[in-house]
Amino acid sequence: MSADPSPSTILRPGPRLVAAWVLSGVVVVLMIIQATLGLAVGGLYPEQPWAVAAFRGNDLVTLLLAAPVLAVALVASRRRESSASVLIWLGMLHYGVYNYAYYAFGGAFSSAFLVHVAALVASIGGLLMLATSLDAGRAARGVAEGARSRVAAVYTALVGLALVAAWGGLSLRFALTGTLPANIMPPSAVHLVYAIDLSLLAPVFVVAGILLWRREPWGAVLAVAINASGAIYLAVLWAVGGFQSDAGIPGTTWVSPVAIGSVLACLAATFALLAHPHPGLVRAVAPSAAADAHDPVGAHIPTDA
Repeated sequence: MSADPSPSTILRPGPRLVAAWVLSGVVVVLMIIQATLGLAVGGLYPEQPWAVAAFRGNDLVTLLLAAPVLAVALVASRRRESSASVLIWLGMLHYGVYNYAYYAFGGAFSSAFLVHVAALVASIGGLLMLATSLDAGRAARGVAEGARSRVAAVYTALVGLALVAAWGGLSLRFALTGTLPANIMPPSAVHLVYAIDLSLLAPVFVVAGILLWRREPWGAVLAVAINASGAIYLAVLWAVGGFQSDAGIPGTTWVSPVAIGSVLACLAATFALLAHPHPGLVRAVAPSAAADAHDPVGAHIPTDA
């Protein structure tokens, strides 16, 4: 029988955590392979010009941002786990699930199809194994509370609600009037975007914001993870606009104030939650498992002035 983990341990040791390490390492490797192929191999994507540009913009951000951030979070968590490293690790696995759902379900059949599916499966498995190995209460101790938490909670919930209102409203309008959304994408692609955003993205933002406002440990965990994931994917949208602009797609540009501002907003929410509160306001962690049992986990969440 293994010894009980330290009261300050965020990750519970065991087979699920080992699986999370292994699967996350696989995700990093597959991200690098997939993105490199997409950028280096001409004609890899048998798509219309707007879609080829979108995938290549995505590949650039995955190679330069997503894979390195996930790799650094993995190494940092391995050496000395912290709320920041573990929760960003969780967020980047969410990015993998969300991102590769587009490739696996939305892309035309290509030579890289199995790589896309493998990256999606590894991301889902890694996310589940990490989430079930994580002690939310202990992870929440490294997430700021107080005013910063409240602002981040409102912002996080509003992002999700905005997606629900926008995509849900346009979908409802189509159901009532038959009017398709005006977009450079064909209806099948619009359908995919709406389906993935309304199932894998918007609900997480909304739930994270509500739970964070209620000062629930899982609110702190999800808010950091989804804002980190969101920041990287919003950078994807910025790059996609740039690649589409270079491909001559009307109405697209490298300089998108909305995309750039959204990236900065999600980054600000992530850093605000992870920035250390005043040391004098942080309760000491219980020195033993017994003491920890008598002190509610939520009481250890740092308080920010």
